[in-house]
Amino acid sequence: MKKRDVTIVGGGIAGLTTAFFAARENLITTLIDNQGASGGVLINVDSIQNFPGFPDGVSGYELGPTIANQAVTSGAEFMFGSVTEIRQSAGAWELSGDFGTVLTSNLVIATGSQPKRLGISKEEELYGHGISYCATCDGDFFRDEDVVVAGGGDAALDEALVLSEIVKSVTIIHHKDLPTGSKATLDRVQQLGNVQLLPNSEVIKLLGDDVLSGASIRDERGSIDQLKCTGLFVYVGSEPQTHLLQDFCELDASGHVAVNGQMATSVTGLYAVGDIRQRSSGLLLGSAADGMAAARAIAAKN
Repeated sequence: MKKRDVTIVGGGIAGLTTAFFAARENLITTLIDNQGASGGVLINVDSIQNFPGFPDGVSGYELGPTIANQAVTSGAEFMFGSVTEIRQSAGAWELSGDFGTVLTSNLVIATGSQPKRLGISKEEELYGHGISYCATCDGDFFRDEDVVVAGGGDAALDEALVLSEIVKSVTIIHHKDLPTGSKATLDRVQQLGNVQLLPNSEVIKLLGDDVLSGASIRDERGSIDQLKCTGLFVYVGSEPQTHLLQDFCELDASGHVAVNGQMATSVTGLYAVGDIRQRSSGLLLGSAADGMAAARAIAAKN
């Protein structure tokens, strides 16, 4: 069995950048991705405004494949499938899944995060029937209708911009006086005539039986109002996908893993990059920097 110098699990920005820099260092590099398109959840983002080099923004489905092509051109191998088991053996790592078996000296976990749920009644039942976690994917289903965005970070604001061009109105429900996303994006949102902000509020109840018809909103004073809407887009944070690390590393209460400045975990030859590590910036540029740091650290010891 061919032994790789480094294998990356996850095809988001952190994983792709790791593969690109590792291959440039002439390391035998393999990236395993469980999606058909490179970029992870990024491929669902219509316009990324905070990645250097793109003054007019860039879509996730353009940026992801671009970095993947750079990695392939540099010599990285891509495999597609899900990792079902990881084993340590004689100073190496062995990964198994529907792609077969891979043996590697160094393992980089870059599995990213998934959107958090609101955690309220009917959320699962109404998923796909008014509840969505991707405005870019589902916005067209709500053309000329009234929708709600729950959340106030960059993702919520970015997707509100996307929705504003499709739907009749967007109401952004957020916990604080102002959304926590970037000021530049907030300024753009506030200039839109069909977008309103509801500060210091939260969604507490979903209305409708088979399809969403509205939501109950509670403000900081405890007052509850019902808001009619046919769509609710949820952007209230994310959860790290660290289940592959549970048998090897201690995770904190939120599921993140500790790493040093070289993205190395406490286990020799095991690295974690991107959203799954503690104190991640949550920004694409930070994830890319993680990938570069891990690849250069591995190259330095080879």
